[in-house]
Formats: sequence, C-alpha cells, structure tokens
Amino acid sequence: MAEHLASQPKESLQTWLQSIGAFLVYAATWGLLSVYGTYQSYYETTLLPGSSSNAISWVGTISVILLIMGGVLTGPIYDRGYVRELLLTGSIVTIFGIMMTSLATKYWHILLAQGLCVGFGAGILSNPAITLINASFSGNRTLALGLATSGTSIAGIVYPIILSRLMPTVGFAWSTRILGFITLGELIIALAIMLPYTKRAERKTDEATSFSEIFLDKTAFKDPAFLALSVAFFFMWIGYWAVSFFIPTFGEYKVKANAIRSSDFLVISNAVSLGGRLLAVVTSNKFGVPETVPWFALASGALLLGWIGIESIPSFEAWIVLSSLFMSPLAVLCPSMLAHVSPSKDVIGRRMGIAFGFTSVGVLVGTPVASALINLQHASFWRMQVFIGTCMLCGSGCLMYVQREVAKRATKRTL
Repeated sequence: MAEHLASQPKESLQTWLQSIGAFLVYAATWGLLSVYGTYQSYYETTLLPGSSSNAISWVGTISVILLIMGGVLTGPIYDRGYVRELLLTGSIVTIFGIMMTSLATKYWHILLAQGLCVGFGAGILSNPAITLINASFSGNRTLALGLATSGTSIAGIVYPIILSRLMPTVGFAWSTRILGFITLGELIIALAIMLPYTKRAERKTDEATSFSEIFLDKTAFKDPAFLALSVAFFFMWIGYWAVSFFIPTFGEYKVKANAIRSSDFLVISNAVSLGGRLLAVVTSNKFGVPETVPWFALASGALLLGWIGIESIPSFEAWIVLSSLFMSPLAVLCPSMLAHVSPSKDVIGRRMGIAFGFTSVGVLVGTPVASALINLQHASFWRMQVFIGTCMLCGSGCLMYVQREVAKRATKRTL
C-alpha cells in the first residue's frame, strides 16, 4: 500500500476539480436517492394508498441496490479506461428515469422509472466518480472524499424542501420534473469538469478476456482484511439506508408530526451530516482512517438501539442530530478504507465493485426486512430498530478486525 500511495500523482488543481465534479455527481445520485423517504411518505398517503408500505419501500430498495451494484459492473470497466462512456451513459439514463417518474400514476410505473431506471443510471455514474478520487489522491484522499460525498448532504437538504413545498402547489408531476431539471444542471456542470480529464485515460487492452479476469480481482477473495471489510459493508448498510427511508414515516406515525414537518426531519439529518463529514476528515487525519471508522460504526449502532426510546418530536430531533453526526462519517471513511486493503490502484475499481456487491445485498435484505418489522397500525417500530442496530454493531466488529489487519501490514512494511 505504501508503494501504491507513493506512485500516486501529486494533487493539483485538476485533481481537486475532479472532487468538485464528484460532489455534483453524488448530489445527483446518492443525494437524489437519499430523499426517497419523502417520496415513500407521499406514495403511502396520496399517490398509491392502495399499496402496502412494504411494496412501496421496494422501489427505494431496488434503486439503492442498483446504485450500489453498479460498482460490480462499472468497476472493471473503469479499470479498463472507459470512464467517459460511463459518465455520459449514466447521466442520460438517470435524467430519463426522473422525467419518466414524473409521468407515473401506478405502482409499476414508479417501480420501472424510479426504482429501475434512476437506480441503474445512478449506479453507472457514482462508482467512476468516487473511484477517480481514490485513484487521484493520496495524502488528502479523505478530505477529497469528504468534499465529494458531501454532495449527498447538500442535495438531501435541498431536494426534500423542494418536494414538500412544491407538491401541494404544483403537484407531484411538476415537482419531480423540477427536481429532474436541477439534476440535469448538476450533471452538465459535472461532465464539463470531469470529461476533459477522463478522456486522457489510457484504455487497457490486456490479455484478460474471461468474465472472472475482467470483472473480478481473484486475489481479493484470499485477502481476509478485504473480505472482512466487505462483510462490514453488508451489515452497516442495512442500518444506514433504513434510517433515511423511515425517518419521515416514523415522524408521521410515531411522534405525530405533519407531512411537511416529517419531511423536514430529513433536511435536519442531511444538514447535520455535513458536520459529520467534516468530523470524519478531522478525526481520520489525526488518528488514521482504519483507526477511526470502527468507532463511528460502534457509536452508530448504539444510537440506532437508542432510537427505541424516542417518543416525542423534540427527542426525535435530538436523536436525528446525534445519529446523523456519527453515521455520516461512514459514507466518507468506508470508501477510503478500500484503498487501505488494496495492493495497487489497478485493482481499486474491481475491489470497490466486489465490496459494493456485498453492500447491495445488505440493502436488498435490510430495507424490506426492516419495513416488514414495522407495524404502522400500532405505530410500532421497535423490532426494526433492534434489527438495524444489531446489524450496525456487527459491522463495527468486522471493522475492528480490519483495523488490526491493516496495522499488522503497516508494521511488516516498516521492518
């Protein structure tokens, strides 16, 4: 790993511009999908009252799975130099999906447009953007990742406000179209920044021809630290995404907030997460990424279990502040951890794809199970809270093992 970092190009204005471009891509992908809780609440009460909460949650689940699983496909394609094609294709598919969502009137319309199309487009976009950061930065990697992933928080503040304020006045269709035009503007600027740099990427035409050689790094499955990190991703993202999906629903059914106030809970969460991302940069620069991330996961697990005791709006808002502050660093530090368990930059894309594959399975399992454990009729959420809290604690345990393995490798390199 030391040799890999030493071989990295020195950070320049161009590499920092890539981080700004990735910020806009994250706003248009992770940021867009992170506000699905607002859509879920609207679908349950207005557009799709005949559909169950569990069925509606599958739309968001599928979109997030495809967003994360995109790394499995795009990681190897990125490693072979086709970055421009990925960014352009993902942008087109994402915008098309948002606009088609604005025309939806039935459940299957929403499933195809928002679940499949937006999720697939976002998956093609996000992995190349964040992999560029991992490959372009060394000493300032965490800071660059913090800047890039904060696009999720900014969009998570702006998008729910747009939706909750516009839906009562201009309706679902035009609110979604306006969101689509904002996303289009973000992606146009991002592509204008990133494409001039990525077009110079050298395309690899090596001897790899089989599926396993192109799409998988076989050495990853013999690396215990990488496998433990992937398992940690599986457990942690069960809890991470369930929170953003069900905050508005908990607000409406458990603490009896109105629809706009419940949507504002997401705004609070995303606003506080900006501070959490800064906290991630500060603490990881002082103590190191592998030494920091397990403790954020441990604190997150404890807070998720503490959610069980929330009964009022003020206590819920306080809990949102604390949980967002300690959970948001995971979005910054976890991608950075992949560089610490990758032997060279040539396999980061493929390893990120494998790790994101584990993550997507966690989302696939976690969100529907969490939804099934909720009883809206009796406003009972404790089963879901125990489930996601326990999963987060399991993830923190895996990260502690990874931290020890990374430390052992660092010690061997110094001998």
